[in-house]
Amino acid sequence: MQLDFEEIKKLIPQRFPFILIDRILEVEPSKYAISIKNISGNDIFFLGHFPEKAIMPGVAILEAMAQTAIVLFAAENNPPESPALHSEKDANPTSPTLEKGANTLSPTLEKGGKGGFSDERKEDKKNPIYFLGSVKARFLHPVFPGDQLKIKAVNVKSLPNGAFVSAEAFVDDKKVSEAELVFGVRDE
Repeated sequence: MQLDFEEIKKLIPQRFPFILIDRILEVEPSKYAISIKNISGNDIFFLGHFPEKAIMPGVAILEAMAQTAIVLFAAENNPPESPALHSEKDANPTSPTLEKGANTLSPTLEKGGKGGFSDERKEDKKNPIYFLGSVKARFLHPVFPGDQLKIKAVNVKSLPNGAFVSAEAFVDDKKVSEAELVFGVRDE
């Protein structure tokens, strides 16, 4: 299933200027999600990072990965009312790869995960608060205005109130970052 920007806003708690994903290209709830962020010279973080040579901050890449992970789990528990979400039955299944042609994802990201949050969250109407508990990240190449960042977040292990997620970010066919994220969720 695909989600547009308005549907993403229904699933994640962040708002302008801190929504760092523009579209969900594919989400298989409790397994993986693929998102994109179109990098613009008008993004607010470029005012100070860096004025003479704009480079997307690593922390912004991590936040985009975390937001993709939130969509991965929130889509299972609180799907927005959208024709895009219900068109999955009509769509042809596609491989969850980031590049056209060869699959260059690491074996961990190819497998996907199992689980999701417990079913009791589906009936809960409270607003969840997501927080990172641990991050292990590598930044391999800089990201510049004009690039399109493609992110894949894969569920490695779900817990009743959180998850372990593995994520990779690409620009074209080049991996620019990878991370292991551990996050928790609780109600306000």
